[in-house]
Amino acid sequence: MTILAAATAAYLWVVSELVDQWGNLGDDDALEEAESYARVILPLLIGIPLIAGVCNYAQQILCNTIALNAVGKMQKQMFASAHRNDFASFSREPTGKLMSKFISDVSVISGAINGLISNLVRDTLTVIFVIASMIWHNWALSLAMLIFGLAFYPIIVISKKLRGSAHDVQEHLGVMTSDLKESFTGVRMVKTYGLEDHEEERLGKSFDKRIRLYLKMITEKARVDPILEVLGGLVIAAVAIAGVYIVKSGIGSAGSVAAVLVGVLTLSPRLRSLGALNNVFQEGHSSLARIFDVIDETPDIVDAPNAKVLEHSKGHVTLNDVWFAYEDGTEALSEVSIEAKPGEMIALVGESGGGKSTIVNLIPRLYDVREGSISIDGVDIRNITMESLRRQMAMVSQDVTLFNDTVANNIRFGNLDASLEDIQKAADAAAAYGFIKDLPNGFETVIGEDGDNLSGGQKQRIAIARAILRDAPILLLDEATSALDAESEVKVQEAVEALGKGRTQIVIAHRLSTVQKADRIYVLEKGRVVETGTHATLSKKENGVYARLKSLQMDG
Repeated sequence: MTILAAATAAYLWVVSELVDQWGNLGDDDALEEAESYARVILPLLIGIPLIAGVCNYAQQILCNTIALNAVGKMQKQMFASAHRNDFASFSREPTGKLMSKFISDVSVISGAINGLISNLVRDTLTVIFVIASMIWHNWALSLAMLIFGLAFYPIIVISKKLRGSAHDVQEHLGVMTSDLKESFTGVRMVKTYGLEDHEEERLGKSFDKRIRLYLKMITEKARVDPILEVLGGLVIAAVAIAGVYIVKSGIGSAGSVAAVLVGVLTLSPRLRSLGALNNVFQEGHSSLARIFDVIDETPDIVDAPNAKVLEHSKGHVTLNDVWFAYEDGTEALSEVSIEAKPGEMIALVGESGGGKSTIVNLIPRLYDVREGSISIDGVDIRNITMESLRRQMAMVSQDVTLFNDTVANNIRFGNLDASLEDIQKAADAAAAYGFIKDLPNGFETVIGEDGDNLSGGQKQRIAIARAILRDAPILLLDEATSALDAESEVKVQEAVEALGKGRTQIVIAHRLSTVQKADRIYVLEKGRVVETGTHATLSKKENGVYARLKSLQMDG
């Protein structure tokens, strides 16, 4: 960029010399001198553009490399921060808004970084070199450049407004991305209920708002160029008028005036570019703030300074007088005490909203208890490293999470080092081997986004196979067989029972038929344990909550 700026400034010297030499053509030996001088000037006229072109090419490649590497690093930092942050952070804002920061904001930053590195440095260097050359040729005439200083105040005012507009644009893009994600995810419901027109109207308003916000930002950006254009015209006029006087009065040569005029013409677009660069900076500043909101967010749930590594748990899980409330103040658990001894199967039952899923989320420290404690093998889980704590657990939820990858790789998430043979054994134990081998490419079949190419029961069996492959001492099962047909459910229940030998199972169940063999059942109601016992004892409890649920499900 320094060489490019110097090459640009060199044009002033060439123009000055050419004009002065042309002014001497009336002399007898002028033609001979001109021919001699041309031997020097012509190579410069060819060489300067060549050097400038090569430097410009190299500068663009290098600046874009820097910009892309910078935003790539930002994306990696954002992703790492988002995944390592508290589970609760994902409920604070829609996923679509977070996604827009990875895509839209990062694109803005990429352009801003490239512009600030290339245009700012290159154009600033060019301005410095050209002004130095202008002053060398005619310092008095070069003072006309001070007129550009008049643009300073209005540009600052415009910048403040532009930053706010840029922030509004990026914020709305996040909302729009979230709306689109919701609409496409719920396309089944939309079509079934005939809501296409409603969705078109709802998203149409969002698109229209985006247009309005963009036009507002573009209007503010567009004010900079006319200001600099008008001031540039004033500078050229001042140089031209003063130049005539200087040449006629003999104060300076025509070449020096021509050099200053070429300098002004060279600087004018550079200064406009620097003025417009302020717009890029304001947009980038807004996006950068949103990006660093993600990167700088620190989790509240972290390892204690003296946290211990849990090598292999026996699976003794205890909740001792646990209280918990969500960030919005909703109380989820009150005075909950639960014990699951090694090898036991305990069940959590009750109506929706009773606190069952909250308990399962607290055990791997997706949330931390407000009061009381949860311990594994007698050690408070807050004194165990989270990595080693979660390594002791496998979870299967009624909301199955699958990736747009092969069947084998989706099962392998349970153990990334597992062989294909291990994966096949886990699939067989989960009653999944039969349907997997009938898929077009067997275990190498790509199952689509969120496993859309599979039925609900098939997706759940793959999730169970993943948990089996993990071979963890503690199993967290959140209605793990809810999407299975009767025949598959029997097979999976048998597989889970076999897997559960010597391991602790904590099962959330809505269908009481799945927990009849549980060693102990905890009945929750409004965040409290209201009954405890086996299926047999609780079924006989007159006017009991469990007996009522059993009556509704089995006898009704």
